[in-house]
Order: sequence, then C-alpha cells, then structure tokens
Amino acid sequence: MASQLPRHDVPDGVEPTDWSLRVTGAVERPLELDRADLVAMDLRTVDEEFSCVEGWTAAGLSWRGVELATLLDAAGVEPAASFGLVHAMDGDYACSFPLDRLRDALLAVELDGQPLEVVHGGPTRLVPRATDSDCWESVKWVSRIELRTDAAEKADTAKALALSRIE
Repeated sequence: MASQLPRHDVPDGVEPTDWSLRVTGAVERPLELDRADLVAMDLRTVDEEFSCVEGWTAAGLSWRGVELATLLDAAGVEPAASFGLVHAMDGDYACSFPLDRLRDALLAVELDGQPLEVVHGGPTRLVPRATDSDCWESVKWVSRIELRTDAAEKADTAKALALSRIE
C-alpha cells in the first residue's frame, strides 16, 4: 500500500547513510540510536489511513516501529518537560507536541512490511496516533527528539512548510 503515498522530492540535507536518532533536552539520559538499535526494540504495528491537506488519502497502511513512550522512558523524561520538538534531518522541518501526544506516537521504521524508504520518510518517520492529527505532524526523516519545558513555537515550522506546498 506504500505505493498509495505520493512521492515528494527528498530535501537536501537528508542523507540516511550515517543516520542516527538523538533524544535530547529535558532528559536524564540523552540517547543516540541507530536503525539496528531501534529494530532491536519491542516493535508495534499500527494500521491506519493517512489523509493530507493536499487532498489525497492513502488507506490500509501498515506502519511498524517503536512507541515513543518506550524511547522517552529509556531517556528518562525530566519532571519539568511538557513538550517535545521532533526534528527532521533536513534541519528545517520541526513539529512541537504536548508530551502526552508525543508519548502516544509511533516512530516507524517499516511501512507495509518493508524498511521505510527515504522517499516516504525513512529511516524513521513519526506517526502520530491522535485521530485529530494533521498530516504535517507526521515528520519524515526524524533525526532528533528534543524534550522541552515550552512549546517552542518559533522552532515549530511544520505547518507553515507543509501548507506552503499547496498554497
């Protein structure tokens, strides 16, 4: 079903060869993980429809990955943390989430039983699980999750960048 997802150009700066995921900020134990570390964790499967403000819907997608709660627990969230800023490896795209919504999300490493292709956001893509999630919250090429005590409004570029593609 991954073929139902549109293929957008991969931005400059997205180079998965030496990719790693960092969990930083208001954590007790900052993490740096590679793909092998992630796939060795307890993986979950989420089957969901994906709709975008661009006007398309991809039905029957099967995402497989690590629940963010697992990663955040491994990092040890500091009590003052209340938001997470999820950064894409292109250095421009980032989306802020309240901590409870972030904990419920999936960090996908597979789509429809195959490793997540770069064109679809691999090596890892955030798959928010809230029913009212907007498509721009599904951050592709996730490279860093920064836990914060504030919502990081100026650094949250996701909505503006996503909507700029259709306006």
